[in-house]
Amino acid sequence: MADISLTNAVRQSLLSLQSTTDMVERTQNRLSTGLKVSSATDDPVAFFQSKSLSDRAFDFTEKKDAIEQGVSALEAATSGLESVESLVRQLKGIANSMKAATGTQFTDLISQYNDIRSQVDLLTSDTTYQGINLINGTGPVLNVEFSDIAASKVVVNALDATAGGMGVNRLRNITAGSTMLAMNYDDLTAKTYTAGSTITMTFAGPDITLTTASSTMSVWYGIQQGLISGNVRVTAAGGSTTFVSGQTYTITLTTSGTAQSFSDNAFTMSVTNLSAGIAVGSELGLSYVRQGSTTTIDSTLTDLNSALTTLRSNASTLGNNIALLKTRLNFTQAYVNTLDTGSSKLTLADINEEGANLLALQTRQQLGVQALSFAGQAEQSILNLFG
Repeated sequence: MADISLTNAVRQSLLSLQSTTDMVERTQNRLSTGLKVSSATDDPVAFFQSKSLSDRAFDFTEKKDAIEQGVSALEAATSGLESVESLVRQLKGIANSMKAATGTQFTDLISQYNDIRSQVDLLTSDTTYQGINLINGTGPVLNVEFSDIAASKVVVNALDATAGGMGVNRLRNITAGSTMLAMNYDDLTAKTYTAGSTITMTFAGPDITLTTASSTMSVWYGIQQGLISGNVRVTAAGGSTTFVSGQTYTITLTTSGTAQSFSDNAFTMSVTNLSAGIAVGSELGLSYVRQGSTTTIDSTLTDLNSALTTLRSNASTLGNNIALLKTRLNFTQAYVNTLDTGSSKLTLADINEEGANLLALQTRQQLGVQALSFAGQAEQSILNLFG
């Protein structure tokens, strides 16, 4: 079958109508999707510029999520410190009450004190956020990255708000014959010691000071397992005795002629005369208080005041880091919004403009149909001449 020939007028009208129909379809697609550039074929430059901005916005959105989690972790730690501070204040109240307490009231207050102190460690242990505990001892680190730049981050080291970490020791009541301090000597080998035998031991580590107005002191030995080796410095009035770190001493055992056998045992320092008043250092997480002795209680209060100062300082440090993270969070949110806006400007369609374009194209389409009809009528008129 031979090809159908079209007049130039019909051909031009048909091409114009096809072009208008294509533009109508494109405009309708923009209105339905809201995008004027939906693929690289629409506008390669705009498409890839928009994609670059969108990718960067996505990367910073991930950082924003990490920053939000960092803020939450620090807020959990700050809340924990506030609760620990409340417990320490309770301990101060109990310690002050000890000054006027007597008898069982005094021992009950010591028991209450130690119970609340144990809650400090339990509370700090519970203050964990997504596996990170920032107040239960040094070690854990919170690392929050702000961008793909290595230096753009904040690192928060864990704090030690445990009772032991703050120097808040358990209390023990001093009574006649109480064990004051313990000294381990781990270099002993199994051997039988008799009266008059000597044991040589060297003290090392931090000093612990015991002071008494009486010169009556005795050094005796006994089996006490689980003690940590330490150093004791003893000063006694009139004929003082001082144990100095790094020096070697010889102690003569007085066992009334009875042979004693021991290995890797602890030596214990005790005071036999308490009537003169005693200021006792701490050992193995213990502080010693005595009924009616404001000196020993004031020493405990000093430790508690120091703990409160430490807590406030730590809370301030965490608060500053929270403020920093929130500042970065606000910036990141605004920056991501700017990136998204820039990306949208390159690809999003103007609905009002596209709506007006569609109306104009539909009008043009109707006119194109009319033009095609007129061209066909012109050919029909020529045929009528042969009719």
